[in-house]
Amino acid sequence: MKQKKLMLGDMVLAADHCGCECEVRITPSLVIVGARAMGREACAYAQEAGFCVKGFLDDKLNALEGFEGYPPIIALVEDYEIAEGDVFIVALGEPDYKRKYVEMIAAKGGKFVSVIHPTAYIGKNVKLGSGCIICPNSTITNDTVVGYHVIVNVNASINHDNRIGDYSTICPGCHLAGRVKIGRQVFVGTGASLIPDVALGDGVYVAAGAVVTKSFEHGRIMGVPAAER
Repeated sequence: MKQKKLMLGDMVLAADHCGCECEVRITPSLVIVGARAMGREACAYAQEAGFCVKGFLDDKLNALEGFEGYPPIIALVEDYEIAEGDVFIVALGEPDYKRKYVEMIAAKGGKFVSVIHPTAYIGKNVKLGSGCIICPNSTITNDTVVGYHVIVNVNASINHDNRIGDYSTICPGCHLAGRVKIGRQVFVGTGASLIPDVALGDGVYVAAGAVVTKSFEHGRIMGVPAAER
């Protein structure tokens, strides 16, 4: 029996096919963990990328009060029972909370997809883990490896040969030059810049506007040039 690949956003599913030339289409239901600011943004990005958004999971059930045009908050993460066809992203900027809720959904058997906005540029040989949110007008250039559940926010640029660890968040307007290495659960604040060849260890926090000119294994760094504070 012939195999046909079914494209689902940036996810590829292998399935048996009857051998005819008909189109086979899968429409999943995207469930977004987090209904606050990042979640609302991720909802719009996902819809613009062609996803059907089922709703949100959030521990603040009134988080969408005052905001119009969004799908509902379905339940708390802890209470949600995964349905057939559900796929997930975790739209939380804070890396530790992001990891916590990823692990909670994974323990329930949930599957993750990446949302890539149509205006994002993804270069040649880029490898992207599942669960990522790649936002409008962001750029990831050649031969970069982005881990699982990474957020690359609006107008951020990640240049050639970077390595971005799982659960990290790259905030709006950040610029990472070539061959930068970032560990797991790193937060790079709005407008920060990293020069070529610097490395950040797991859990490093980079303040908004910092200019990182050397490597740091740990800590909170800020300023121009950035220093541990």
